[in-house]
Amino acid sequence: MRLGLAPLAVALGVTGATSIGAALVTQHHQVHRDRIVVQAQPSSFNDLPRSPVSTTSSDDDQIVRPPIEPPSCPGGPSVHFDTPQAAMRYLASAWNRKDYAALCQVTNPNARYLLVNMHREAVNLRLKSCEKLVVGHYSCTFIHDYPASMHKQGHGRTWLDVAPALNPGWYMTVYEGCG
Repeated sequence: MRLGLAPLAVALGVTGATSIGAALVTQHHQVHRDRIVVQAQPSSFNDLPRSPVSTTSSDDDQIVRPPIEPPSCPGGPSVHFDTPQAAMRYLASAWNRKDYAALCQVTNPNARYLLVNMHREAVNLRLKSCEKLVVGHYSCTFIHDYPASMHKQGHGRTWLDVAPALNPGWYMTVYEGCG
């Protein structure tokens, strides 16, 4: 399941990034004669639009399509992480608090959108490990609980790809999957 979602996540990221400019006026702005009214930026996960989810018949993987233009991030203080593990512990803490502004500091737009949609099936995200794949590229595994509404026992896993950046040092680049 983990390897099968990687090409999909990369493809979604590429197609989402190439169409952002075309959707600028239609997604986040409303045109009123001679002026443009900008909609408020999301302040929490509950303010974000949800993507349609489809389940394939061959397995239980859910495919969540990102929006044409991911929601913009509110401003905030800059953060810096010296290791991928530190960045991913920060990500898990922000995700558990549903702190969208903090999550913006350590994710790219498409990966962040897919991660936020994971709240339907996962709670209490915890970093388990980060494995170096190649120089400057890590795959991090998280453990999570299931929300009470799912009536599932045990723990699930989530896989995220992490890469370096000047600022914030390390950040989530690809949402690999959750299960």
